[in-house]
Amino acid sequence: MDEKTIEELHTLAEENGIDPEALLAIANADGLPENLQDAIAAVLGDVATFGHALNKLDK
Repeated sequence: MDEKTIEELHTLAEENGIDPEALLAIANADGLPENLQDAIAAVLGDVATFGHALNKLDK
């Protein structure tokens, strides 16, 4: 996961009362196959993108 996505997830999590470190720990969980880690990273990246788009609509 690139640095921008991590920052977006961190901000989005904080805005919604979610522990950002817990969210990122899920994405980086040990023991998961690499392809599953990649899929989780992609989904979290999409969540961050859509979350920020929705926040912009609210403003």
